[in-house]
Amino acid sequence: MAEALRAEGGTHLLLGHTADDQVETFLMRARQGSTWYGLAGMQPIALSPVWPEGQGVRIARPVLKRSRADLREELERRGVDWIDDPSNRNPAYERVRVRTLLAGQERLKTRILACQARLQDLRRLEERLIAHWMREQVSIDGEGVFQLDLSGLPEERLIRALGVMLQIVGGRETPPRKDAVEPLAMRLTSDEPFSGATLGGVMIYRNRDHVSLAPEPEVSGDAAEEKLARARFAAIRSLYGAGT
Repeated sequence: MAEALRAEGGTHLLLGHTADDQVETFLMRARQGSTWYGLAGMQPIALSPVWPEGQGVRIARPVLKRSRADLREELERRGVDWIDDPSNRNPAYERVRVRTLLAGQERLKTRILACQARLQDLRRLEERLIAHWMREQVSIDGEGVFQLDLSGLPEERLIRALGVMLQIVGGRETPPRKDAVEPLAMRLTSDEPFSGATLGGVMIYRNRDHVSLAPEPEVSGDAAEEKLARARFAAIRSLYGAGT
């Protein structure tokens, strides 16, 4: 879809996720033990997770605050037909089971959405602070190696910022899991000797006050190219810093 959009000169791919999808996502992530950052749910604007095919494409969810029923009523009023994916009724999928449990629970949905709205505000603030750190404390040397200054970051933001940078340099769709990034972050900021590590297709070194990130030699393909890493870095920094 990203390639087709780019071929037509488009920059935003619109998806039809609704407020009901947000509530379902909240409960599914809560069951999985997600942090507050994940419980904030889907973002109205996000980067395409697929690179390089999705380079320059943003995901937009324009009806995220409307219910599924409202959306269907609007389509009926306009005389627009739609297709229901049969998998949306298959109880083998967790989302379908959660949707069934939520049927008729309008008060609960309202309370979850109110909670998510507050978490969204916190998430936007956190991302703006990470964008500021990326502008001020991250550089790229002449060999395309990312140099990070992790000093002064609160622990939770340190883990999140390091995860984002590993995603960028490694060319992955998502950051590595927190349970993998957290011990690495603690090692990098401790006084203990650090001889290097690898995570998410990235080589990590510490040199005095800076941490160096470079793609592993085994990582092949366009996703590992320096030009794309620079583009990912700029795109995420811009998205996180929107409104600053």
